[in-house]
Amino acid sequence: MSTAEDQELKDRINKLASPDYSPGSRGSYHRPAPYPQQAYRGGRGRFAPAYRNRTLVLNGGAQSATPKQENIPLDPTTPTWVTKTDRHLQLIKRDVYERETHQRTQAIEQTLKQKQLDRDRREKAQFFRNLQQAGGDSAAAYSNSSKPVSRYEVEVDGVRFQVTQQGSKLVKAPDDLNPPTATPKVASLFGVKFHRTKNGNLIRHGIVQAQRRAGRIKKVNERCKAFSWTGIVFLQLKEAPTSLPNFTRGGTCPKGPTCRYIHDASKTAICKNWLLKNDCPKGDNCDLSHDITEERTPLCMHYANGNCNNPSCSYVHAEHSPTDPVCRVFGIYGYCDKGAQCPARHVFECPDFSNTGVCKLKGCKRLHIERASILRKANKRASSEEMDDLSSEDEDVVDSDDVDSDEAEEFISHNDDDMSFAEQKDFIGFT
Repeated sequence: MSTAEDQELKDRINKLASPDYSPGSRGSYHRPAPYPQQAYRGGRGRFAPAYRNRTLVLNGGAQSATPKQENIPLDPTTPTWVTKTDRHLQLIKRDVYERETHQRTQAIEQTLKQKQLDRDRREKAQFFRNLQQAGGDSAAAYSNSSKPVSRYEVEVDGVRFQVTQQGSKLVKAPDDLNPPTATPKVASLFGVKFHRTKNGNLIRHGIVQAQRRAGRIKKVNERCKAFSWTGIVFLQLKEAPTSLPNFTRGGTCPKGPTCRYIHDASKTAICKNWLLKNDCPKGDNCDLSHDITEERTPLCMHYANGNCNNPSCSYVHAEHSPTDPVCRVFGIYGYCDKGAQCPARHVFECPDFSNTGVCKLKGCKRLHIERASILRKANKRASSEEMDDLSSEDEDVVDSDDVDSDEAEEFISHNDDDMSFAEQKDFIGFT
């Protein structure tokens, strides 16, 4: 053995024998048991079992290698995480979560659209099948002709209609002299629901629903009653009866973007808690207004009687006679642009009942105060036709909640042949 080889061997031996060298620096080759070992039966137990993967480190192990530094901006390319609970807690990358959510939304929309088409076909088939059984075996009414087909005629509340457009539209008979208001707003014929149009015709419910889902709703320059109404008519009660049917808390509308009326957040009515106590438990999250202005604040009853001594009274001090009519705009919406200059009284009462002694609005939740003078006047003109002009908004007249049917024609022209009807020249009415 040469001297060089002897020297190299001695160096390796010295390196292994040096105190700085530790076998543990090479890493442990011990493989722990996959499951914790239990103590012998009847024994007093051994040491606590050691579990694997005691800590979970995300985005690799580079965090421990780099020193901790503060005020370092995050890299925009660093993947972020989203927690999701779907039968169990999940940790998903944000880009994956957004992609899956988008795909799921598209799949749900496609499924709903297919269900709507199937429901529409079943609805038309049901109507036409029952119509054939009631009127004969001819299929003349099932043609796609834009002109009314006189083979089949149906009568709804004394009004005669001709069946057209595969049963999607019922057109009034040319010789029927009933006014458009004689047609009911909603009618059920052969198990299928129809909606009234401005011209007094009827449109199948499936067509109306399809137009609603398309979002092509023609807006009306009129404030939404459900959005503006406050529920302040229940000031005499400790709690507003939200369990009653047709009751909607102020500042909210269940129809959302599909509502045809204006949702003006700056013209909502006053919050009753804020008006009475100058405090609201909802704070800034209250949907009603906390801005006490003349447009949304009622008149001070004590001031009208000359007995208001409160220098910080929140109510409006305006000269009004008890015989002045109740402002209908304020009574319906809780907000009147005229404010204190309005010639009518701003009070939380039903304006129709207070002014005429009669309220024809079904399920009206406003206060109905009977006054002898108003009742005497109402009894005198009970037989006159003036009552028709003083009815409430639920009167059976051509309402502003009827939309232009040109929008429906545009929508149906993009649909399949089973849902199409052409040359519609009246208006679809929504309920």
